Amino acid sequence: MDASLPMSKYIPAIVVGFLAAVLVSFGLGAFVAAYGADAGYLPSFLGLMVGVFAAYIMANLAGTRRAKAATPEQKQAVLDFRPEPGQALLIIFREGFVGKAVGMDLSVNDRFIAQIKSPRFTAVSVAPGGHKVSMAFGGLAGKQNKPTVEGFIAKPGDVVAFRAVMQMGALKNRIVVERIESRETLSLRLKPMTMIAPEAQASV
Repeated sequence: MDASLPMSKYIPAIVVGFLAAVLVSFGLGAFVAAYGADAGYLPSFLGLMVGVFAAYIMANLAGTRRAKAATPEQKQAVLDFRPEPGQALLIIFREGFVGKAVGMDLSVNDRFIAQIKSPRFTAVSVAPGGHKVSMAFGGLAGKQNKPTVEGFIAKPGDVVAFRAVMQMGALKNRIVVERIESRETLSLRLKPMTMIAPEAQASV
């Protein structure tokens, strides 16, 4: 999915920021006035700061959308590490606190698969051969985080698992990706997570 969004997607963020600024300014001003004090420009300044912060947070979430959870049967099939006949199983999961509420777009061979927050995971079947997994953010978060691409080669019956964590940087954040080989480790990490149902399969 394209990390860029039309400006109309940011209107709710602007509205929330404006309302937060107004409420804080008037609320703080009324509170100070009730005690007969003169706060000067402080209520307006604090209101502006709160409004900007609220708009910033909402703009970061502009590319995030509701995702459908997988059924218990779908999740259990993944936890049993059962690829479809002649296919490989690709598992991608997120961990970490940084940006956990922002949805990460996942694509396989440039085909959108799912969007996951942290800590969540998704899984798809892939055909034997070479593939690439793309991970990126939408909304304002997309401009602050470098997208990443991981290549891999799958054989029939393989279970390929990637762990993604957002890492903060000086100018831009980045997505750190680690391949998990141990099925025991993978099982322990995935069991408490919500699985997100893929919107499309990648068996190409």
